[in-house]
Amino acid sequence: MASQVSLIQSIYDERSENYDNSHHGALAEAYIHTAEPKDGESVLDLACGTGLVSFLAEKKVGPSGHVVGIDISPGMLDVAHQKGQRTGSEVTFLQHDISDLTGLDILPPGSDGFDLITCAAALVLLPDPAQAIKHWTAWLKPGGRLVTDVAAKDVHVPSRILRRISDDLGVSLQWDESWVQDERSLGDLLASAGLVVKAVFLTESFQNRVYKVTDAGEAFDKVVSSPMFRNFGDPAIRDEAKRLFVEKFVEEAGSLGVLIDEAKMYMAVAYKSSQ
Repeated sequence: MASQVSLIQSIYDERSENYDNSHHGALAEAYIHTAEPKDGESVLDLACGTGLVSFLAEKKVGPSGHVVGIDISPGMLDVAHQKGQRTGSEVTFLQHDISDLTGLDILPPGSDGFDLITCAAALVLLPDPAQAIKHWTAWLKPGGRLVTDVAAKDVHVPSRILRRISDDLGVSLQWDESWVQDERSLGDLLASAGLVVKAVFLTESFQNRVYKVTDAGEAFDKVVSSPMFRNFGDPAIRDEAKRLFVEKFVEEAGSLGVLIDEAKMYMAVAYKSSQ
């Protein structure tokens, strides 16, 4: 069986060419607005993907700043490199498992850490988010800040319904989001890593979609064609999975006959103590 890391790598390799055609660009803008990278600062963008946050951060820190992006997916990094070559970017991109950065030579010259670490739309994909965050704190300067997020509970309609039917099918989502209950879940995780939590908040919706009851079957077909949820489309269970999906969809839609999908996140800012 593939490891969690290799599974996520293959999923995002497949998503790489179309990744920017989604709400992730708006999410990256929100990261920069929240993190407020300043001229001359150093930024470590974990799970950098196609460089959406990295390139925006580079504009903010300027030529005297330093930006490093790390991702597990060669496909995502290929897109980032291509974008950087077109614009003359000096962001350094590396392929590596972001859970453990041991041995990487990525610190700015003469520095003992980064001013800012970001990790967008990836925390729940890690095998052990709590351990990863503890590890990242070693790469922050005293007083340095971490900005990260998780999807708000139950806002993604297909994912929510697939989770409801997973036990009946004997399959599960390919990541663990069970620990996410509300904003406090993320804040508690950061605090347990020894960080000082400045803020945790629910973002605006970066993308809305209205599903009608008549869309249920089509929604299932589309979602299981995605590498994120393809295991629910396995031929051995596909027919039963679709039947259950449509059944739960109709149940949730109720008399209104619609479900609204919102790309909302719990986003947090936390600091490494300077004491």
